[in-house]
Amino acid sequence: MSYCNMVFVGNTFLADYAKKYNNNVKVVPTTIDTDYYTPKKLNHNKNKICIGWTGSLTTIKHLNTALPVLKALKDKYQEQIYFKLIADVPLINNLVEFKFCKWSKNQEVEDLSEIDIGIMPLPNDEWSKGKCGFKGLQYMALGIPAVMSPVGVNTEIIQDEVNGFLADKEDEWITKLSKLIESAHLREQLGEAGRKTVLERYSFHSQKDRYIHFFNDLLESSQ
Repeated sequence: MSYCNMVFVGNTFLADYAKKYNNNVKVVPTTIDTDYYTPKKLNHNKNKICIGWTGSLTTIKHLNTALPVLKALKDKYQEQIYFKLIADVPLINNLVEFKFCKWSKNQEVEDLSEIDIGIMPLPNDEWSKGKCGFKGLQYMALGIPAVMSPVGVNTEIIQDEVNGFLADKEDEWITKLSKLIESAHLREQLGEAGRKTVLERYSFHSQKDRYIHFFNDLLESSQ
């Protein structure tokens, strides 16, 4: 970073680190291609509600923290709900059964669109504070209501109960997921608000002029 003329980071936590090595640090959030991630048509007559998670080998350990919550929800709602996992590897556990779907670039949007409620559990540690919320933004871009841990940039992306839910303790996760399971209207309402948030603040279109502005300023200052 010290060799760079300018450093882009996805959140203020990363910016604070980068500023130790470079005085020209710009915060531009992770962006989503909202022309590619387009919402599904909601099916209010769906018999089962799908709670889903997407990620990879490097982040699947975070899903372990949500397993007691998912188990409690399954005990409560039985056949009304099921869980979907989209990743490069399955999660082996003795608590919860997942419908495993191996991640595929060509099928990603279609596979995500089966999800009715997207979750992003995170531990409150230094590594998680550096994450930029991409998983949650994927859900939101597709009009899927997101429930996320209040860690790092997640607290900037989600306005609790307005465009999604923030949940910390297990009972809070259970309460908020239960609300979404039981209300198609709430799922639609938060899903639409989440999509609007992404369009306004986290889409390619919303940030492209800022990128151009920063690069133009850099070119002008170097002349």
